[in-house]
Amino acid sequence: MTIQIAIAIPTPYVTAQQFADLAKIPVATVKNKIRNGELPIRKKHSTAGSASRETPLINMVALTLEGAASYKGNLTINIEEAE
Repeated sequence: MTIQIAIAIPTPYVTAQQFADLAKIPVATVKNKIRNGELPIRKKHSTAGSASRETPLINMVALTLEGAASYKGNLTINIEEAE
């Protein structure tokens, strides 16, 4: 018997403050994790020779897939677009 579980991700990207609220950790901790490369962020668009001032956005889809990939049981991942 196969059990299917659907995981809905309400938004693909969140700010550091939104992630801190969801994870119930200080925003400073989230920013440190971003700086240390511990959280996947959306690539910034920068112009040649200048640093981007865009707000880093945490990629919730990548985090969800990372969590699913670390599951030790039998797991098949199918990605479907929302209608």
